[in-house]
Amino acid sequence: MEEKIKCYFVNSFAEDGLLGNPAAVAVVDSWPSDDCMQRIALKNNLSETAFCLCLNKDEITPVFQIRWFTPGCEVPLCGHATLASSYILFTHFFPKAQALHFKSMSGDLMVTRDDKGVINMDFPLYETERVEDEKEIKAVLEAVGKEKEGKISEIRRGIDYVVIFKEEEDVLLFNPDFEKIKRLPKDYNLLITAKSKGGKYDFLSRCFFPKEAINEDPVTGSAHCTIAPIWAERLKKKNLTAYQCSNRGGVLHLKVFSDRVLIGGRAVAQ
Repeated sequence: MEEKIKCYFVNSFAEDGLLGNPAAVAVVDSWPSDDCMQRIALKNNLSETAFCLCLNKDEITPVFQIRWFTPGCEVPLCGHATLASSYILFTHFFPKAQALHFKSMSGDLMVTRDDKGVINMDFPLYETERVEDEKEIKAVLEAVGKEKEGKISEIRRGIDYVVIFKEEEDVLLFNPDFEKIKRLPKDYNLLITAKSKGGKYDFLSRCFFPKEAINEDPVTGSAHCTIAPIWAERLKKKNLTAYQCSNRGGVLHLKVFSDRVLIGGRAVAQ
């Protein structure tokens, strides 16, 4: 079954083929079995493989169902694989389309593109709250390193833990212990962030998902549904530019609304 399903390979949040976050995209005529999609994702060995099934072939706003698989499991939302899927659909399937409408586990997602090649994804906003419980704080410090306690401005929790460092160097130089991150409570993963010193970006981030078989994700659109609202509040601005400073790295253009986050980026075919 896997051999009959064509996959496209795209670098998301990238200006060239060497940076950004690689994703695989399969456009299917009918749904393969869940087991088949999981095996394809494992075979691709990328942080995400997206599967898209067309529900309505309207030339202006076609409608798709989209699902995302890591090498280890299906996930409810993925930014970079949605961006990659949109790039492939706009380029190869619906060149006249002005927007794409995706139906997903996280609800309806609308995607548009501008005349400069930036693809904008309308995603849900994930709220966070400050972690006050001492036992919970201790668990997060175990994951990031107890010696870093004085370098942390705040620890927040939403669908994942967000550790806000005081200085960008603490994000850039962070050396993760993935086994300790795996031991975070429940299904929580770890996002770390700090304000950027320079004027080019508003903030930096890194994202770790070892529980989902992704140790460090190169560029994580969905994580910015959580991180961007924090910085919108802290910096008192709704339009933000972020840099996820993994080894590959990628730039995200963000606009924060009351309950949505618009996430923009470029994509390049591999």
